[in-house]
Amino acid sequence: MDDRTAALTELRTILAEIRGSGTRAVPAVRLAAVRQRLGAVGVHVDFDAAESLGAPMVVVSVSPRPAACLATLTPREREVAELVATGLRNQDIALALGISVGTVKDHVHRILAKSGLDGRAAVAAAWRGA
Repeated sequence: MDDRTAALTELRTILAEIRGSGTRAVPAVRLAAVRQRLGAVGVHVDFDAAESLGAPMVVVSVSPRPAACLATLTPREREVAELVATGLRNQDIALALGISVGTVKDHVHRILAKSGLDGRAAVAAAWRGA
């Protein structure tokens, strides 16, 4: 079973557990792991849709595959690269990830060194697969 199939199976399991327990709480850590394994930008679960569809509606937003030059990044560096690609400033990235601005700067420096890219715009283009 490939990683995407395993991630989708885990997503189905999460939804079955939610349905069985009657709760509307999504286990954030497990959902984040699914999101990462799918290479997804976001996973949204709409419980209100269950009234008309009979089950919660799940929307998975998948981004294009990043360029090969970003393949050696650690998971945290990939998170930072994704946020750099959206145009966020270091301060905003730090706030979003709950880390210091200095740590964000270190991650950006390592991203540029590992990828051989020359700036934030190049990281954004590589992240979008351009």
